[in-house]
Amino acid sequence: MGTIFLAGVYGVGKSTIGRKLNSLTNIPFYSAGDLISEINGETYGANKVVKDKNNNQKILSKAVQKKLNSDSRILLAGHFCIFDKECNIDILPISVFKQLTIEKIILLEAENTTIFNHIANRDSKEYSIDCLNSIIIKEKECAINTAKQLNVPLYIHHMKFNNSDVSNLMELIN
Repeated sequence: MGTIFLAGVYGVGKSTIGRKLNSLTNIPFYSAGDLISEINGETYGANKVVKDKNNNQKILSKAVQKKLNSDSRILLAGHFCIFDKECNIDILPISVFKQLTIEKIILLEAENTTIFNHIANRDSKEYSIDCLNSIIIKEKECAINTAKQLNVPLYIHHMKFNNSDVSNLMELIN
């Protein structure tokens, strides 16, 4: 038992699917950004800019361990990579993932144009397609490397944004 890490780039649907899975499984769902915000007071909204990624990862690690003290299993939505304020890709350190008691990684993917539209509609933010392509590739690369280093299974799910997503992911969780 431990953390089921729902990974993926901005706008791929991690929180939406996490909430649906929570309602069907009663496995508590948390967003990494929300857990960090509860402690450091930063709000990760439309700008998605992180001021101190290293401190945030320490905060996240402590918050997840606290949640796992109450529940033997949690769903946690988060990233392996983030954009800095200039839209450069910033890879999060492997050390934090080693502290999250990850039992499996589920990488959510979608077409870059779908992600572009989700981010534009939700956050009123427009990243270039090239920028999105780069982070999509890097997120997958980091998911593969992290799964290998942690010796945990990695499942890659291409989002269809319909009921099949939930049923397919339910199989991966159980």
